[in-house]
Amino acid sequence: MTVSEIIHSYCVMVNGGSGVLVNAMTQEYSYVLTAAHVIDDVVGGIIVTDYQGRNLDVFDVFLPPKIDDARIYDCAVLKVSHQPHVAQQSLPVAHFPHQADITFVGFPATERGSSDPIKHWDGHITSAVAELIILTVAGIPGAETIRGMSGGGVYHVDGGFPYLIGVEFSMDGTGQDQQFGRARCHSLFRFEELIAANNSAAMVPAFLECFSRLKNKVFEFDVITPGNVESLKAALDGFTENLINNGMPPPYEVMTRYGLSLLVDGKRPSELKTRELWIAYLEFLVICALLDNSGAVDFEYLKVTERKRRMLYTSDGSNWIRRIEELLKVARKLLDKDGVVIVASPQAAAICLPKDFSVDNIVNNIAVVPNEGPFAVDAVEASIYNSFKLTHLEALRSRCVVLEERKYKSVPDGVAQLRFFRDKIDEAINTRV
Repeated sequence: MTVSEIIHSYCVMVNGGSGVLVNAMTQEYSYVLTAAHVIDDVVGGIIVTDYQGRNLDVFDVFLPPKIDDARIYDCAVLKVSHQPHVAQQSLPVAHFPHQADITFVGFPATERGSSDPIKHWDGHITSAVAELIILTVAGIPGAETIRGMSGGGVYHVDGGFPYLIGVEFSMDGTGQDQQFGRARCHSLFRFEELIAANNSAAMVPAFLECFSRLKNKVFEFDVITPGNVESLKAALDGFTENLINNGMPPPYEVMTRYGLSLLVDGKRPSELKTRELWIAYLEFLVICALLDNSGAVDFEYLKVTERKRRMLYTSDGSNWIRRIEELLKVARKLLDKDGVVIVASPQAAAICLPKDFSVDNIVNNIAVVPNEGPFAVDAVEASIYNSFKLTHLEALRSRCVVLEERKYKSVPDGVAQLRFFRDKIDEAINTRV
């Protein structure tokens, strides 16, 4: 799909205005973000129509409170029937440079009877203050020209992909003679506030809805001859799909359960919503299931194994072994003796812990007996720290597949491929070379 086709597929009509579909942290419903006056101005029911002309069921409406008969913010959220095609991505406006390009999309009233009712207006961000974004729209359209587009999505296109940054609700300027070429837009924060105030599921990136949205991104091996590992890739993809279909909880539920304990650095909570974390976590779950010979990875499985193995993610691409002391301390909080930590990070050339790498000095520093002097080491604590096995996900890919790719060519398809891969992973975790 082109960028325009993607944006079109998320655009809806809401009564006399427009709206934009986004994902919720559930598979029971989706949200439409729009302007409050689009709802307030209508007498009767709310009609939401998608880009293909189909009416969507509306389950609930969230509106800001009024002060002196006026909404404190001109924004609204509609809870609608789940739309599985939606894979909306968003970014806060603070992420973009001053005067970043934007695309504003909706259903202008003058075009609703035409064969091409969805219109795009280009422009740029003029200002962004207190979650209010002012847009300068190319062509200097007047209010009548874009009437009906209130509630439409405002996007910034980056790297060939559209990112939703807010929702338009009015022209800028107090007088009619001033209302040309500038539009006012609420950032997504206002809609997040409204959803939270109504105790509804949070908006999330699409990939947090279900691991099936990430299954095509896992186990990408950078081998010399891809044909050598075709059978392994097929076997892993099939096993991954079976696990997803057999009760694997969606990412947002895993995130709710484990929160910051998924991260190396708990002071970077924004990392919880990065796609790379959840691609790595899906690989981690598949590896765990192979090591345990399990056909299901549900919450019961996670509960049983959570003190046995953990994955920790960081967006820091520096050498992971530099952080070994920090990782050992996290492991002590999360794992029982002999537990395994698998680190996931952007470090492309990560290696497993070398055979001659000693953690003794580090352990002696962190297993000191409290109040008994600097040289008193708690032997029990030291033995627990020394029992932990730490490795890196990229290092496992390299050692177990990339450096062994030719061996996979001679292994029979299917289960034999998975068993060979499992044995290599087990060896890499438990044996340093």
